[in-house]
Amino acid sequence: MRMVCLNIRAGGGRRIGAVAEYLDAQNPHTVVLTEWRDGLAGVAVEAWAQGRGMHMARTTDGGTANGVFVASRAPFTAESLRPNVPGAGVLMLARFRRLRLLACYFPIQRSKAPFFARCSELAGQESRRPFLLLGDLNTGNQIKDRDPRGVRYHCAEDFDALTGAARLTDLWRRNHGDAAREWTWVSHRNNGFRLDHALANRRFLAAADPSCRYDHAPRGAFTDHSAIVLDCGGGGDAFLSRLF
Repeated sequence: MRMVCLNIRAGGGRRIGAVAEYLDAQNPHTVVLTEWRDGLAGVAVEAWAQGRGMHMARTTDGGTANGVFVASRAPFTAESLRPNVPGAGVLMLARFRRLRLLACYFPIQRSKAPFFARCSELAGQESRRPFLLLGDLNTGNQIKDRDPRGVRYHCAEDFDALTGAARLTDLWRRNHGDAAREWTWVSHRNNGFRLDHALANRRFLAAADPSCRYDHAPRGAFTDHSAIVLDCGGGGDAFLSRLF
């Protein structure tokens, strides 16, 4: 069972056909798209999900065009749980029968702080269920997740707290190790950053046995981010009932 998360860059625009072709090639069970926008390309994304019999939800922050879109073969309900602060940024919690999936698109600079606080709060509230945080956090570890020539992260200590006090596991690091370096976005100065993340609690790990990797094929082809590809350790009704 595969889950895919991808920042589609400013809603996708005329590139949305390539986004749909990419998703079809991945054949995902569940999809999270960040920088989804409520326009013609957004309608095309919804049509793509409907054509594959998927359940879906989407939201924006109300102040900017960018939002998140979630689609899944399993039914779910969703609500916005973004902190009550002005400006950009989206947190949408998708509630499946068992799994809680927090789809994230973070703002920049210090504006990220209340979003990290809300993520930690939700991780604590949902600790008795499988919990997965997936999306573009615009942040990483100050040492391991950026080119040393690149601009320093704001709120890197809050990112680190997700795997500290909030007791989540960085799924990519779990598979690739502490010394690994891989970038999901590269600046015009050719400095790399790992901005896109999948973090989960121990109940998700036990239920899904996930394998996490980045697919860099989308970056430069039809968006400026790499995709998160999360393969969970089984299929069929018995496996899916442990998560969905």
